[in-house]
Amino acid sequence: MDSVKESASHIAPDGYSSSLTSTSQIVWDQWVRKGAVQVYVHPKEEPVVEPTALFFPFMPKVDIPQGQHISRELSRLVWQSWVADEVFPVIEFADYVEYYTPQRAIALARQRGADLAIGGYITNYMAGGSVSDTYVAMQLEVYDTVTGALVWSMAHAGMMQSEQTRDYIIFSARTRLPSDPTGAIMQALSRDMGKPILAWTEPLRRAEKEAEATGGDKAF
Repeated sequence: MDSVKESASHIAPDGYSSSLTSTSQIVWDQWVRKGAVQVYVHPKEEPVVEPTALFFPFMPKVDIPQGQHISRELSRLVWQSWVADEVFPVIEFADYVEYYTPQRAIALARQRGADLAIGGYITNYMAGGSVSDTYVAMQLEVYDTVTGALVWSMAHAGMMQSEQTRDYIIFSARTRLPSDPTGAIMQALSRDMGKPILAWTEPLRRAEKEAEATGGDKAF
């Protein structure tokens, strides 16, 4: 996995954010280490209209206590990130659904009038807090509700190392964790996974903005 140095809110241009808290200690923010998004399936053509989506809670593929609850909350973080980034014009979180399967998701999304059904799996998870590393891996699927076809399939993973202090002769260096390492990882992974989909719908959004700027078909 390539190291991509990213804090909870931004990527530092020089790889990390550092501050001198005293003459003897340097502190920098810990970053999310992640590789590139693995895109396995993607559409060959752009959509005709901006699609709406129904987002389903992820299912766990890892044996952890309260796995289904944790997977649901992790997927909620993905949904919240995509809402903030406006990945789709309408994206509802189906937190009323007990479990996810592609067939169930497609049927329910079609009933609710959504163009896409989004779901996935948490394939690895370890919450280390401040004492050990935190790691999240997930797989995401997007289905067309009309044809039932899989239009997007991607996977991503990231980790944040625990707080560390290194002592040198004239100073010490310490990493500083965010208050929620898991949330920082999920924000970074969600944004990465949203970028290919945003690029897919970009021509439609650009055309819509141009139409609004020129007044569309309205006569004045």
